[in-house]
Amino acid sequence: MTLPKTKGLAARAKASITIVDIARLAGVNPSTVSRALSGSPAVTPQTRARIAEIARESGYVANHNARMLRSRKANQILVIVPNIAAFSHPDVILGIEEALEEHNIGVIVGSTKGSEEREVALARQLITGTADGLILLNGRLPSELGELPQYTRRIVAISRPVANPAIAFVGIDNEKAAIEATQYLLSLGRNRILHMGGPEQSPIFTARAQGYRNAMRQAGLHEHSEVQHLCSFDISAGREAMRTILSRRHLPDAILCASDELAFGAIQVAKEGRIKVPEQIAFIGFDNHPVGEAFSPALTTISVPRRRLGFLGAQTLLRLIEEDREISEPQLLSYELLVRASCGRGTGPSADPR
Repeated sequence: MTLPKTKGLAARAKASITIVDIARLAGVNPSTVSRALSGSPAVTPQTRARIAEIARESGYVANHNARMLRSRKANQILVIVPNIAAFSHPDVILGIEEALEEHNIGVIVGSTKGSEEREVALARQLITGTADGLILLNGRLPSELGELPQYTRRIVAISRPVANPAIAFVGIDNEKAAIEATQYLLSLGRNRILHMGGPEQSPIFTARAQGYRNAMRQAGLHEHSEVQHLCSFDISAGREAMRTILSRRHLPDAILCASDELAFGAIQVAKEGRIKVPEQIAFIGFDNHPVGEAFSPALTTISVPRRRLGFLGAQTLLRLIEEDREISEPQLLSYELLVRASCGRGTGPSADPR
């Protein structure tokens, strides 16, 4: 028998073919394949033989993944992070561990390091049954799993939503948080507010930018709004962006930064340029970095409940595994605007023409 050409998993790696792939090749439902491979008499001998031949030629291995997922026999959950060194991840992972340890379930943490190949390799732990479920902190659904919709009920995204609406999401309302932060700056008399944003392709940074724009529009300052989407959201990106801002003839009197690290870098350069913070330029960040309170001046920021996000995300994943269903509505936790010295009352628009 010659198998038809296939895409996705079967084309890339025969060993990873699934019941869904076999069903597609045989022109039957996945449930029929499952019954045929288990020897059920409910399937005709001819169909059973055809399915068995397809499975054999495709290299299918019945490793009881689905049964393992339902029963949590692996007793391990995989957490995928983009960078293991990021300051925000330990609190989230701690919350995940707290939710899982009472069920005697372990946590495997894997860092993608920006590599799609690494991402796919990690995702295969869910496919092979090494992990019972997957928690994403990187905002990306591995391509390997995008071709296997039966696994979406075993995945939860925390903090960063993924493009697939079937994936459960636990986070905060970033747009609303940015509105509140911008409105606070407006309440201080600031009206030349700039938004220093992160990568435009990120749903988080897009939402924060939209919240800023909404607040400026509501204040009648839409034509004065300005968003700078940067390629990164670290300290060096903040420093570089602030150097460009300081080269202008007119400066903003406040900057809403999409991350605390952007704010740290921007404030450093502002102070090097003899700009008084917050008297001339006020700053608000995002994420409540541990350094923020000790920074000079202490950074006003949006505090994200990272540990609670991890705990609820893990609880949600357990519920998905037990009930084998989707949770399509995002679960949004409350955030807090922590007012510190970096956005004091100031004197409103400040920068004289240079």
